[in-house]
Amino acid sequence: MTLWTLALRNVLRNARRSLLAAGAVAVGLTAVMFGQSLLRSFQRQMIDKATGVMLGHAQVQAAGVKDRKVPEKLLTRPERFSELMRRDPRVKAAGARLLYTGLVYSATASRGVLIAGIEPDAEKELSIIPGYLTEGRYFGGNERDAVMGAKLARELDVRLGERIVVMAQRPGGEMQSELFRVAGLYHTASVTYDGQIVYVPLAMAQRIRGAEGKASHVAARLHDGDALEGFSADLGGVLGDPGAIVLTYKDVGSEVVGIKKFQDAILIVIMLVIYLIVGLGILNSVSMSLFERIREFGVIRAVGARPSVLVRLILAEAALLGGVGVLAGAALGGALIGVFGVSGLHLPLGTALSYFMPFDNVVYMRAQWGLHARSALGLWAVCVGAAVGPAVRAARLVVSEALRHV
Repeated sequence: MTLWTLALRNVLRNARRSLLAAGAVAVGLTAVMFGQSLLRSFQRQMIDKATGVMLGHAQVQAAGVKDRKVPEKLLTRPERFSELMRRDPRVKAAGARLLYTGLVYSATASRGVLIAGIEPDAEKELSIIPGYLTEGRYFGGNERDAVMGAKLARELDVRLGERIVVMAQRPGGEMQSELFRVAGLYHTASVTYDGQIVYVPLAMAQRIRGAEGKASHVAARLHDGDALEGFSADLGGVLGDPGAIVLTYKDVGSEVVGIKKFQDAILIVIMLVIYLIVGLGILNSVSMSLFERIREFGVIRAVGARPSVLVRLILAEAALLGGVGVLAGAALGGALIGVFGVSGLHLPLGTALSYFMPFDNVVYMRAQWGLHARSALGLWAVCVGAAVGPAVRAARLVVSEALRHV
């Protein structure tokens, strides 16, 4: 009889206890897989939203900028960087933006806002804001079109087609204003984007600011965000301007990186707790089995078996328990992730993130099979490792005392 056959018979000898131990492993792995999938899916959606509203996957900015979100130094001739980005097949869209603070007022009210001068045609592919449009159009070729959030429109008491004035301070200190018509209104459920930003054509934004031919940054959105590191390195190598630098969304959107790091740390703590609980469960199961089989182990030793045989036998039993639990957990976890990948998991996340960016309250989960496989292997190793102590104790049993055990 082989070692594994004997180990399987021993596991099945007390089926109830073995089932409970394997079930604990399965539930533990399911919880780990669910947590990994939930956080990674949430992070992917968060990055997609953050890069889709303002950051882009990569940006070219003037070197030496202190505030990377609203750069105080401007790029000259931004169109050369836009053209350079668009030549790369990895780029979905690229466009220049001019950002600065100013004042918007209607006939009855005024508000301080962020004025975003954009290239409308490029922005339709670069930004996801056009997808949130609820009224009107996302620019229509008129240089005096303006697009704003529905919340800001309510505060200004303006409706579609009505006039607003956008005003800002030029570098020399004088104030400049221009008249616009509200061409479109959007609703993202984000406090910042719905109530504090006005989008106008880039040329008009440059005229107001006195920054003709300049931009705050040139942003690029990639077809595949996973190609970002290679793209940014390649772009930096061909930039050809010491006064400009390439930044990724990680450099500009520090809050996105901070949220991701915090979540990753929480996930590690949760995984360690689950591993500890599963390990204690396996330790308890193997220890109980050892106590009940002391006389049996004494007989095995008495007929000439070496202590290492007992060690391998107990470790094999733990490996079988862990293996069955891991397989069951992988199946259950995969099924659960598949269900929520289709229906989505409804969580109140949009409200929590609404200050930073638009975010939906539904997370569509995706399996992270590479990560899940490493976790499953780690949990199986915990099961085997938990049995090392009982296995060593079994190997150290005194044969005469073990045979007298009742």
